[in-house]
Amino acid sequence: MKILKRAYQWLYSRSTILAFLLLVIFASIMFRDKNFLTVNNVLNILLKAAKNGGFLALGMTFVILCAEIDLSVGAVFALSGVVMGLVGSRNPWLGIAAGLFVGLASGLAIGFMVTKMKISSWIASLAMLFALRGVIQIVARKSVVIEGEVLTFGKAKFLPNVFPGMAGGISILIPLLFIITFICMYVSHNTRFGMRIYAVGGNCEAARMMGIDVDRIKIGAFVLSGVIAALSGILLASSSGSATLSAGNTYETYAIAMCAIGGVKLTGGEGKFSGTFFGILIYFIINTIFTYLPTGISVHWQSIIMGALVLISVAVQSELFHKIRIHRKKAGESA
Repeated sequence: MKILKRAYQWLYSRSTILAFLLLVIFASIMFRDKNFLTVNNVLNILLKAAKNGGFLALGMTFVILCAEIDLSVGAVFALSGVVMGLVGSRNPWLGIAAGLFVGLASGLAIGFMVTKMKISSWIASLAMLFALRGVIQIVARKSVVIEGEVLTFGKAKFLPNVFPGMAGGISILIPLLFIITFICMYVSHNTRFGMRIYAVGGNCEAARMMGIDVDRIKIGAFVLSGVIAALSGILLASSSGSATLSAGNTYETYAIAMCAIGGVKLTGGEGKFSGTFFGILIYFIINTIFTYLPTGISVHWQSIIMGALVLISVAVQSELFHKIRIHRKKAGESA
């Protein structure tokens, strides 16, 4: 019985990784004629993840671990690229700094509203989303062209001619996705700030009684979310050569979905960045599978399926399942 109990706990703690492996095996068997599990296809999935909200999910994880939410990341994503292009036309390094400042300022503003003005993070970040989308329309009437060797660093590639399917080599965005993930993992598990995020998200009042500056931790989480979103927007604009005004539309919902699929508890205090990373991969593998189906699935049905997947992921984290796990644990101990 103890062996079964330990096996269950081990499997549950690694459920996201197991779901990822099962999905890969399923896709490899179903689409073996399309060479699903090839290096080029894997790199394409990673590149799609890096360009379409993967970074945002990592930043969102900091906020969700604090039992908050940030709906502004898609707008930050778009505005940072636009600001980089406009300011960078005069001074490229200042343009990059200005783009990152967009995320910093947004995070500070939302954090201030949440901690000092006691406004719900849903409302504060939604208001910021609308404000930033308005600013985009004011500062730029059309897409901003990104030019210059410094500003187009996102086009950099390495290992040219090694992988035929990746023209010119592997995009720099792919290793950057891994690097940012590892940095987030290190911060969450090896720094006082990271450990306090879990404490604040688990029980805010208890954390306050322990002497933790809850307001500072929450503001820090929003700042990290904003800066990572800004970095992502800069990378996309840099790699594509233009910053579009509608970039990042609905990306905040994608980021939340990836976190949920990755096992990050939306009520805060539980979850890992490794889980978020595998949640990102699961999301984009499923997205790729849709394109492989013979008859194809309409965008509407894809949204329904993704919604169902998120609902299942959240349901597994729900209080009902938690009580079932406790009941099983007690039953195993009594046996």
